[in-house]
Amino acid sequence: MNLTIEIENKEDYPFIKKLLESLKGVKIIENKYEMIEGVPAHVFEEIEKYGKSLKEEDLISKKDFFKFIDEEICKLNSQK
Repeated sequence: MNLTIEIENKEDYPFIKKLLESLKGVKIIENKYEMIEGVPAHVFEEIEKYGKSLKEEDLISKKDFFKFIDEEICKLNSQK
């Protein structure tokens, strides 16, 4: 099982680390990059670049999107 803990107060890190390491089977894996909502910041940056590269012809309307979703739901439901 994996668990991610964010510690806002850096002074608490040594205490928390020592406490967790005292538990049987716990490994501390340090995350050396900034996270945004549990995702590495560089992933958000790449998504932003991709979004800026999209052209009008790459997009579909909200109506077409929901029509597609409805069709896919029907396909999934018919497989049951």
